[in-house]
Amino acid sequence: MLGMMSSPARAEDYEDTFTPYVRGLYGYDSNLFRLQNDQEANAVLGTTDTSESFYTLAAGMDVNLRVSRQVIRAHAEYNQTWFNQYKLLDYDGRDAYLKWDWLVGRVATGDVGIAETLTQASYTNVKQPVSNLIRTRQRFFHAAIKLDNPWLVKFGAERVDTDNNASVQQALDATVDSVNTGVQYTSSKGSTVELISRRSDGQYPNRQLVGQAPIDNDYLQWDNGVAVAWAPSGKTQVSGRLNYTQRDYTEVPQRDFSGLTGLLAMDWMVTGKTTLRASLHRDIGALENETASYTLNQGIAFGADWKPTAKLVFNAQLRRDDISYAGDPGFVLSSAPAREDRLTTAQAGMQYSVLRNTTLGLVLKRGVRDSSEAFSSYRYNSALINLRSEF
Repeated sequence: MLGMMSSPARAEDYEDTFTPYVRGLYGYDSNLFRLQNDQEANAVLGTTDTSESFYTLAAGMDVNLRVSRQVIRAHAEYNQTWFNQYKLLDYDGRDAYLKWDWLVGRVATGDVGIAETLTQASYTNVKQPVSNLIRTRQRFFHAAIKLDNPWLVKFGAERVDTDNNASVQQALDATVDSVNTGVQYTSSKGSTVELISRRSDGQYPNRQLVGQAPIDNDYLQWDNGVAVAWAPSGKTQVSGRLNYTQRDYTEVPQRDFSGLTGLLAMDWMVTGKTTLRASLHRDIGALENETASYTLNQGIAFGADWKPTAKLVFNAQLRRDDISYAGDPGFVLSSAPAREDRLTTAQAGMQYSVLRNTTLGLVLKRGVRDSSEAFSSYRYNSALINLRSEF
């Protein structure tokens, strides 16, 4: 959703719509808390049974409203989730945004809006049944001004606030303010090249305790680079970005990062019904445990979509990530080496239009993580069944 918001659309691309919906989801996970073995499961849960099932009921609406050449877009959903064994994890969540796609004359377009989600945090690093609701709120403004064809000047600003309601996770509370600017060139065939500069200021109001030392995790990050979108043929699309990223920490400069980050992706429409996808990435990722810092993620992914009929779609993905916990202040304040993980996931899914406005979805997934840190390796299998009906 947030990626969609960063690309302003033209008003003439929309029709006025009001779409209320309901959905239901059933989920199963063979190792919800990502425990390594029976011994760890017994110590944490008091049983060797690591599986859990849950279900979610939700109601919401999507709105597109055109006012002259302007477009107002809105989404709102309220959901409730119940767990089978661990009732303390039951929660009420929400997902909403309000966005104005604005247009001034024929030279300036953009968007402005706000978004908020409330959901249960991942248990991957917490590794125990602790309820922690994460509220993420984003405010944003983007603009693009057309110069003499084929040039565009872009700029924008965003603020993202993240709050955790569990006291043991509040070291992860953060506010990230970002500003960006860029110049985009569009060729006569529709390919684009954009020079980008982005500045991000991360602030953590709650210091993190490492041993007896309270650590300030505030940082300043610059991303300067180029983004490209290219369609060498009607069936192939290539997109990518390459940045030089520099992140500096005031209090523990040993964690500073500088180097190349980016993404390269390709979609190939083999036939009218089959599409193959591949991507490479190297980027800084956020943690969801007591280390309010970052990981360096490098990986590769392959995927495929197959649409045998107008009502039925199959998809699959295989992904591997090498994860370095280079941003953990614990290892830079001691002689211990940084933690290194390798995560491999395989996923298969299906979506079927049961009726004109009702869709049934199924996702099966298997994950394996090998870690250099004791008791951090795990395996899991999961399944999700989702039914959504629009009115």
